[in-house]
Amino acid sequence: MLLRDYQKQRNFFDKRAANWHFPDTDRQKISAILESVSLPSEGVILDAGCGTGNLFPVIKKLVAAAMIIACDMAPQMLNENRRRNPDLKVPLWVGLCEELPLKNKCIDLILNYCIFPHIKNKTQALSEYWRVLKPGGCYLIIHPQGRRATNQKHLQIGKPIVNDFLPPTVSIVNHLQDHGFLIRQIIDCDDLFLIEAVKCSLH
Repeated sequence: MLLRDYQKQRNFFDKRAANWHFPDTDRQKISAILESVSLPSEGVILDAGCGTGNLFPVIKKLVAAAMIIACDMAPQMLNENRRRNPDLKVPLWVGLCEELPLKNKCIDLILNYCIFPHIKNKTQALSEYWRVLKPGGCYLIIHPQGRRATNQKHLQIGKPIVNDFLPPTVSIVNHLQDHGFLIRQIIDCDDLFLIEAVKCSLH
């Protein structure tokens, strides 16, 4: 999997980077969601598919002692990210969830906020997540709408993300379990999709 395979999606998100904002209601909602899960008290948090860094202030408020690192496939998203968050000193790189330039067992938490449908090779990405997570590390898939509403939104937007769907929940869970994750929590209602998974401490 190479960056050129994402060229259409990259162009789509690059064109929207300057206006990619969190409304206050979304910021309050993601704060409440993250407060409801098991966050590490310190360590390294990977925001995979970080966009313009909307999550960074929320994460730093909830886990002040953590180090945030982040990647995104869209260069303009990262440029806007750096402009908005100059004081947070978050290491950023253009890259894919399927190819993380990180050591084994170095991450305490991986966040996929509104990104999982856009990952082309989900099997490869989950293998990478499992590789870089420490034993007992957590992986979160979060969408502020349910699976059906998320998929309908992508259909309405159209190309190039018209086929970027959240798979059936049972399919995602099976994938995670096949990669050695334990499922801690699943929510799929009208206003939230959340899967909280943990890397089995035996691995």
